[in-house]
Amino acid sequence: MFSVLPYDSHLEARWDRFVMSESVNGTFLQTRRFLNYHPQGRFKDASFLLESSGTIVAAFPGNLTDAGEWISHQGSTFGGPVISKNFYTAERIMHIMECAEEYLKGICKKIKMRPTSSLFAQDSTALLEYVMEHRGYRRQTELSAVCTLDASTDPLENCEKTCRSVFRKSLPHNLEYRDMTDAEMPEFYRHLCISKAKYNVKPVHTLEELLDLRHNRIAQEVKFRALWEGETFVAGMMLFDFKQANVRHAQYIAPNEEIREFHPTTAMYVNVMREAAHDGFKKFSWGISTENCGEYLNLPLFKFKESLGAKASLNLIYSK
Repeated sequence: MFSVLPYDSHLEARWDRFVMSESVNGTFLQTRRFLNYHPQGRFKDASFLLESSGTIVAAFPGNLTDAGEWISHQGSTFGGPVISKNFYTAERIMHIMECAEEYLKGICKKIKMRPTSSLFAQDSTALLEYVMEHRGYRRQTELSAVCTLDASTDPLENCEKTCRSVFRKSLPHNLEYRDMTDAEMPEFYRHLCISKAKYNVKPVHTLEELLDLRHNRIAQEVKFRALWEGETFVAGMMLFDFKQANVRHAQYIAPNEEIREFHPTTAMYVNVMREAAHDGFKKFSWGISTENCGEYLNLPLFKFKESLGAKASLNLIYSK
């Protein structure tokens, strides 16, 4: 069996090394350098490691809610289990989950896990998915979308005819696509808040947290890009680079919704996909088009992604 190591700060370096270098499905979203950007008190951290003879075999980032539910993890798109490359076999994963559940029985009433999507893992996640269902977890699916990229092909060629026509309306405006400066971040954030308010939600991150992520915590994985027409902000985007899986991901899109002469969001997406293809990424991830753990599908949003050449991809949620 395995030993349980509840997380504390002295484990941070070991935790991050395991997630990024020794696991089959870890990403920077499950590292402590990312998770620890959350201020103390936002979540009741209940993360833990499983260890065998001094070797980490699995990481379970997670937090406890007031209702007694352990969620992996509310502060990240993906949580656990994160499994060691050397322990990614059916028998070992069964033992890992058995041990984790035995530990969790003592600290919570319910369990919810959001393991890394197959899109961002270094190997097939089919084995882990089978074990989760075999152990009686209820599976929910969130509908995401992904485009395949090729450095030799303009992503615009993979867009539907109507989408290409919409994009070409932006060409006479001589838009400038470039890296966003820190001084331009407040304008980006203002439009992001306006965009989110349409759905009665706020950005998960504050502006200060975005700057912290950019300069300190995930400086090598996050990018901020913007489109400008002269001095006018057209659209901005926050992007994540999952380099181990060769995927660039759109985290936030913030269009200037006062612009009517062309469609800022389409212009922005075509430019970021072109840059991603040029940078050698093989896939571009659009994020989910669903709400409430996949129960509601925003069909117009997903159709828009399809018009830009995107195909379906799934994020999985397991509850018990």
